[in-house]
Amino acid sequence: MKMFYKLQQKVENWFGHVFETYGRFVARNPLKIILLVVFINIGLGFGLLRLEQESGIEQYTPTDSTASKNRDQIRELFTIDTAVNYYQQSLPDLGLFASVIIERKDGGNILDSSLWADLTALYDFINTTTAHDSTIGSFTYVDICAKRSSACVVEGDLIFSTSFLADMGSGTISFPTYIYQGQTVYINRIIGGAQVLNNMTTSAKALKLTFNVESERSSLSRLWELAFLKKISTYSNNQLKIKYAYSDSLTEELSKNVTGDIVFFSITFTLMIMFSSLTLMGGNCVTNRYNLGFAGILGTGLAIVGSFGLVSLCGAKFVDIVGAMPFLILGIGVDDMFILLSGLADTSSKDSVEDRIGKTMRTSGISVTITSVTDVIAFCAGAASVFPSVRNFSWYTGCAILFCYLNYMTYYIGCMTINEKRVAKNIHFCTCMPTKTRTDMEASKQSKCKIFCCAGSPHKSRDEIEGPIEKYPKRLVKRIVLFKPTQIVICVIFAVYIGFSVWGTTGFQEGLDIRDLVGKDSYYYDFYDADQNMFSQSLIVSLNIQSEINYRLESTFNQLVSLVTNVQKDSQVFDDFLLSWIHAYRSSAVFDQTSDALFISGLQSFLSTAQGNVFVNDVMFDTSNKIVGSRIHIMTDSITSSNSQADLMVRIRESVELSSLPVFAYSPGFIFFEQYVQILPQTLQTLGICVGVVFIVTAIFMPLPFMIVLVTVTVVMIMVGVIGFIKFWDLTLSSVTMIHIIMCVGFCIDFSTHMCHAFVQAEGNRNVRVAQALDMAGGPIFNGAISTVIGVLMLAFSSSYVFFSFFKIMLLVMVFGLIHSVFLLPLILAYIGPQYKVVKSDVYPVKEITFDGKQNKLEHTLPEPKPDYPGAE
Repeated sequence: MKMFYKLQQKVENWFGHVFETYGRFVARNPLKIILLVVFINIGLGFGLLRLEQESGIEQYTPTDSTASKNRDQIRELFTIDTAVNYYQQSLPDLGLFASVIIERKDGGNILDSSLWADLTALYDFINTTTAHDSTIGSFTYVDICAKRSSACVVEGDLIFSTSFLADMGSGTISFPTYIYQGQTVYINRIIGGAQVLNNMTTSAKALKLTFNVESERSSLSRLWELAFLKKISTYSNNQLKIKYAYSDSLTEELSKNVTGDIVFFSITFTLMIMFSSLTLMGGNCVTNRYNLGFAGILGTGLAIVGSFGLVSLCGAKFVDIVGAMPFLILGIGVDDMFILLSGLADTSSKDSVEDRIGKTMRTSGISVTITSVTDVIAFCAGAASVFPSVRNFSWYTGCAILFCYLNYMTYYIGCMTINEKRVAKNIHFCTCMPTKTRTDMEASKQSKCKIFCCAGSPHKSRDEIEGPIEKYPKRLVKRIVLFKPTQIVICVIFAVYIGFSVWGTTGFQEGLDIRDLVGKDSYYYDFYDADQNMFSQSLIVSLNIQSEINYRLESTFNQLVSLVTNVQKDSQVFDDFLLSWIHAYRSSAVFDQTSDALFISGLQSFLSTAQGNVFVNDVMFDTSNKIVGSRIHIMTDSITSSNSQADLMVRIRESVELSSLPVFAYSPGFIFFEQYVQILPQTLQTLGICVGVVFIVTAIFMPLPFMIVLVTVTVVMIMVGVIGFIKFWDLTLSSVTMIHIIMCVGFCIDFSTHMCHAFVQAEGNRNVRVAQALDMAGGPIFNGAISTVIGVLMLAFSSSYVFFSFFKIMLLVMVFGLIHSVFLLPLILAYIGPQYKVVKSDVYPVKEITFDGKQNKLEHTLPEPKPDYPGAE
């Protein structure tokens, strides 16, 4: 073990020497470095002019997934003209539409003929919605509607037919299917909250009308949708209430919900300044560090601006969740500030300013570097994610942490130098005027008020400069951690904590409820909630054949039958629904398979009939009249659970893969289901990389096997706690919470590294070294945790699930990180921490490393601790 201890001292001394040399360089050129850093940050900030925003639900789905690739294949294989032949099952996406759900205000049965005049008026109200375009002028729904057989396609308009009204009067509306004009209609997509007796609808809570619009003229369709949204929001009726949405409502409301909460940042910025200033208001009118607190917050703000500009220049798009990043960076920056100021407080005022800054960088510079490097690499791992939201958030946040670190190592060290030069000259922190000492002012019989406001002198010990918030919490912790009865209590509490954490992880759920992405006051929340709870969520899944095969052969038809049979064996796939052009064609009068030419001509004749028109988008011919692509459709049960949706998608794909045909399964919903398949392995992979990074970085800076294992195990324990307790806060694993969990790794190592590194630097027996470590790192850890909580506190009042879940997880991380670092780690170190003697003569030999053309010989000693805890004697 002595070998590792010597290696640790050599590593510590080598890095310490480099950081001290650098610190002295900054101390000799503070103003130049401050101006340079400010100029660079502001200059890069102009990159914000190129900021591009990416919104919508697909930022939370994996890129290059099987479903997204299949969607591209669908678009390449099949040509659809929604202005002529609109069929929803043929679309590669959810299409463009405006939808309205109608309920009675009294909650009664909507299937009441007395309401049909109001329903008809509502239909006309929507149908006559007028939009305006600068090129074509004003237009209504009829001008832009999706058409079939030259008529606008409004799903649900069958409720206005004479046959439906007659069946409603006689109580013979079948459910869930209904025969309308000889076609089977799944009426459970139109009638919601139905009460059924003997397959007949007796009453219903709601009706749904969906006005489909053209996809080819999307710009005009968007204009009409926005006109619909504006007009429908003004609708009122004495008997009816409505809930409405259009195809882009989720994207719009998601972006509005997130960006609307960014106004909290200004409040957070103010709170952070107040907390930092209050914490650093210790000492007297000379040693007061208020200005350093303000400078630290300003440096963090500059880092945010510079990093945003740089990443924007590099082309990374701003996703909604990046709006939470500034809150996080404020907390990280203030944590670094407290660590640096703690190191500065440990130096002697008798030394020169250059010496003191150098010694501060020797001790605290290394600690800040360890945590910052680990945070940045952890987010680099997140930047490799397949989820755009995770990837872009990681780019922005990782870059911001790097900028924050660089700013504190340059700009803030310069600010510290200027402040210490002021202190050395006995200048007032506020007025910048020369100040008399308290003794001199008392001798000249000045008033107590004037002495309080004006007297001051450089500090002689750490206690004189620290404020109450820095001083007293760590003193209390020392007494708790090094007192045997409370040590037993700590062990019991952590045993219970581990038990609950492990229990929580066993019940951890995956999934993302779309309702969580918008505020409860959003019109889309009401619509989506009603749609999910009252109407069928069955999926139409297409089985797509993507190359030329001979459909005329019986063997090919048998393969298609086998394909459908295998898929329909699944309990959640209907075995009585099949929309198949080849089955329908073979049953028609024009079917002819005597030759390839007759087969094709018969098929084209069939597709031109009323019976075959429904399949017109399902068979594609090339210029030589060969079939180059085709598809048949099946239907699934109504499924709303995210896990069940993902499982069903996987099972259907597995069934399809059994076929020898070149076929793949696709439904627009699969795009969203992909996240539920990939989220767990992606999270585990990223966390594994992050833990590995923690291990490697710790091994580089603290090459003591015990410390490496201790820091790594502590990180894992905190992560298990956070993941386990997520269950108790009704959160699930999704691409949103995955981001928060990745962040967890960075914060997990921050506090534990500060404590362990301080312990390694200390001298004496284990108890003495624990006490010194708490002196050195305890205050900054407390203040860092509190500042980070303040940084995200305003998000607790957010209406956004993205921001509110961010707050919940960050609070867990801060609480668990704090108790592990100031209670559990000191307790372990007090009993089994590594013991070795730091030989001051072992300072790493200087190899004439120069900055500014000057050589520096570096030495550093730690102050002897004062025994103020049980057993220190």
